[in-house]
Amino acid sequence: MPESILSHNGFALREATEADLPALTRIHVQGFTEEPYEQYCFPRRNEYPDDYWQWTKQSYKDFLDQPHKYTIYLLEDVKHDPGLDQRRDVNVVHFEAFSEAAGQRFHTYFAEWADKQVNLSSLVVHPDFRRRGGGTMLVRWGMDRAQAKAWPVTLCASPMGRFLYEYLEFRTIATEVV
Repeated sequence: MPESILSHNGFALREATEADLPALTRIHVQGFTEEPYEQYCFPRRNEYPDDYWQWTKQSYKDFLDQPHKYTIYLLEDVKHDPGLDQRRDVNVVHFEAFSEAAGQRFHTYFAEWADKQVNLSSLVVHPDFRRRGGGTMLVRWGMDRAQAKAWPVTLCASPMGRFLYEYLEFRTIATEVV
């Protein structure tokens, strides 16, 4: 098991590995149930849960296969052991609209920093562990990493996540509806 880099409030934060794909997928599937992005892009995910699971897992595998571009950390409870045309759970029109908006958002707000930013993306806490400081711990980890490099922290907050970022005194520079 990879070494934990941080422990706090019964949590351990460590870099994820391919062995963590089932856990990462479960956390994503269960943790993003209320998020507008998931409802908008994958409205049929409950009708085709196997597709939703398979392609979500594949997305995380793709992230893990690009360590020069992505870093995925897993927050664990230390008290316990730890292809659109093929997807049936996706609304392709919505997914493509969201992806296009995300690309435009990057160029408008984040491109000036290119690879010299810590972007907090897909920050998700399993519903059973919400309101216990895990999300704050993940964000603070990113903030500390950015500060050590003298880079900005960038993110796109979902309606659910916005409150955490406001609590941590992030500044809203734009609001967007897809």
